[in-house]
Amino acid sequence: MFEVIILLGAVVLVLYVGSLLFTTVVLILVILFVLSGVYSMVSIAPFIVTTKRRIDATMKLGNFKKTDNVVEMGCGDGRIINEVAKRGVKSAVGYEFSFFTYLFALLKKWVRGGTEVIKFGNIWKQDYRHVDAIICFLSDNAMNRIKKEIWPKLKKGTRVISNEFKIKGVKEANEAHRVYLYVKNN
Repeated sequence: MFEVIILLGAVVLVLYVGSLLFTTVVLILVILFVLSGVYSMVSIAPFIVTTKRRIDATMKLGNFKKTDNVVEMGCGDGRIINEVAKRGVKSAVGYEFSFFTYLFALLKKWVRGGTEVIKFGNIWKQDYRHVDAIICFLSDNAMNRIKKEIWPKLKKGTRVISNEFKIKGVKEANEAHRVYLYVKNN
């Protein structure tokens, strides 16, 4: 989302200024910062604001405890992982790979004084074996990849709470307002 706005702004600036040096600098910045967001939108999911109703469903289904290590894959603006942190879990970490969305999440965390940790990182390169709960709002393709690459490595009892998209072939333990809870049983 932010990447499209930044890209349009960069195009307007380049057309308006017209300097070769300026165009080169803008092009380098676009390549460095916008590509992470484009990659994130295509391979994981675009940033879409989650409704209050679904955040409430996530909190209810997650049944978060003080001993839980919770990760949000693609935390967007950080509002869900912030709600988890407010429940006093052991750790609440949100990963975001879109650079501008990551900066936005950090800014919002700073403004609200949140205790969650927001990290810039690729969700596919993280170790989830120690995690008690994973929250995600990802595309069908990303959910298929979770089933193949991440689900088998999760410890018994790990909860995966998915907004909107199911893990096909894995039976959900519960559902509320199109938020699905999965529990790793073996």
